[in-house]
Amino acid sequence: MSRYGTTGRIAIVFAPTVADLAAPTVAEVAAGVNLSDHVTRDGLKTPSSGNTIDAADIGSRFNKTAPGTYGGDAAEITAHRDSKAAVDLAWTTLPQDASGFLIVARAGFDQQTATGLGTKDGVAKAGDRCEVYAVTVISRAMNDTGDNETSKFTASLAITAEPAQDAVVAAAP
Repeated sequence: MSRYGTTGRIAIVFAPTVADLAAPTVAEVAAGVNLSDHVTRDGLKTPSSGNTIDAADIGSRFNKTAPGTYGGDAAEITAHRDSKAAVDLAWTTLPQDASGFLIVARAGFDQQTATGLGTKDGVAKAGDRCEVYAVTVISRAMNDTGDNETSKFTASLAITAEPAQDAVVAAAP
């Protein structure tokens, strides 16, 4: 088993289109905006809670449950602002109501056969593992100010379709 850390490696791309969430193409990933250098270290949240159904019966004292619905939680991206508007990439990429696809390669892109690891700046290639979320920005708000803190904002993202958490990048169709 080869465990790995995501800091300095994770690639976070906001892409305008992805035809198949389970198999984003190399071109679709390349057409997106790489936000990796703008998101704070603890700034990516992709929750997916689950609900249970009461399945208890009178014949047992144990309160049995069954699986119910899941998902419905908003994703969040917390990112740094830049003092120059021309390079304030995360802010300009994630305005309210923007729709697109959040592609997350926790092991980076250009994953090597020997290690399974790539880099945050790697060029996606066929076979790279990733997650794909269809999203719409619900809100984008500046974070509270703080002593010895950069200027940051948080974008809240509605996940508008079932995500592909085991997606694999495909070659061009």
